[in-house]
Amino acid sequence: MTFYDVHDVGKKPESMDVTDWLRHQILAGTYSPGERLREERLARDLNVSRTPVRQALMKLEAEGTVEMEPKRGARVRSFSAEDVWNVYDLRAVLESHAAQRAAQRVRESELSGMRESIEEFARHGGEADHDPEGQVRWLVKCNQQFHDAIVVASGNPRLEMLLQRTVELPLIFKAVFWYTPYERSIANHHHRLILNALEEGDGERAEILMREHVYEGRDRVIRSLEEDARRDT
Repeated sequence: MTFYDVHDVGKKPESMDVTDWLRHQILAGTYSPGERLREERLARDLNVSRTPVRQALMKLEAEGTVEMEPKRGARVRSFSAEDVWNVYDLRAVLESHAAQRAAQRVRESELSGMRESIEEFARHGGEADHDPEGQVRWLVKCNQQFHDAIVVASGNPRLEMLLQRTVELPLIFKAVFWYTPYERSIANHHHRLILNALEEGDGERAEILMREHVYEGRDRVIRSLEEDARRDT
């Protein structure tokens, strides 16, 4: 799961194809859940024909990032409470297993990368300044770097592949967007506890901590969905 530099949001580097660029914009929150993705506008903005845009939308639909509706076109996928339960339950199983394996296999270079992502998250996790969306993009990037590093350290490519298909990054972005600064600090504290368990080679503790961390995130997203639903009624 790859993040491009947050400063690239809104423009397409020459080396990035239309699919990668559009996926990046969705994951970064430039396009919100439920927002329409109109082929003609995207083609105009990117200065390409509608064919590569249409192909990109079809690929993203297969990934579960975009939904196609008959006669209405594409829109960014939104998530129900049931979706959240399903995604986070799978994450809890897979990521806790990855943490347990990683405790016996992690290298110092991987631990160093985790420490760096934790420190970056801490530096950017306070009150938003002039660019709250940019702040959230950065926090999502740091968070994902930490979780990805554990999966890689587990030494199981199939596990990594399963998580790539399970983790709904647009949903992760929304979760971080909903977090208060205090909740962000708690999430990063969980990261530190998991890191400590990995440093000590304690696979059982790393597994338990990761499972609790994922479920805590699930519960926060569910509460936010319920709060949004009440506001809309």
